[in-house]
Amino acid sequence: MIWGLMNAGAPGAMNSLSPFQPKRDAPLTGGARFIRGFTRIGAVVAVLVAVIGLAITYGIVNEGYSREVSVQRNAQCIARLSRAGYVFKLKYPSIDSRTLDYDVNGCSDYGLYGKSVGEIIAIADSPAPTFMTSEAASALGMGLIITGICAILAYVLFWVIGWVFAGFTRDA
Repeated sequence: MIWGLMNAGAPGAMNSLSPFQPKRDAPLTGGARFIRGFTRIGAVVAVLVAVIGLAITYGIVNEGYSREVSVQRNAQCIARLSRAGYVFKLKYPSIDSRTLDYDVNGCSDYGLYGKSVGEIIAIADSPAPTFMTSEAASALGMGLIITGICAILAYVLFWVIGWVFAGFTRDA
């Protein structure tokens, strides 16, 4: 070791090294270029499909959870009025309908249309929906599964297209 360090400074000690030359890539055949190109396109398309799928899934999940929270809030408003002794009138008195008008005193019948006061009080007394207890959790899972499957299928589809086109090329 010491002899190597002492000898390293001697003239001509580095002559056995060759100058740096980058490693040359093996030339690709036409078929390999098709497969590589379509695989890259497939990867880009798969990422786009995943991003779009995640955005759509988020929108569906957010809307569903917000709807369940709104229904709970509306049911609590109507239940407060009912417990205070308010008598709800028919929404359409001239039509043969038993639908009550819950759009009174700031309450809304969003998600509660056509339900009886007893059903609405049961909804109001039930625990408030959380993300994990609502339908949003299962919608999120299904959305992620569908998005993943679609992204994988997009990638594989482009790979197969490249593979088929590569079959029509003549490799020398």
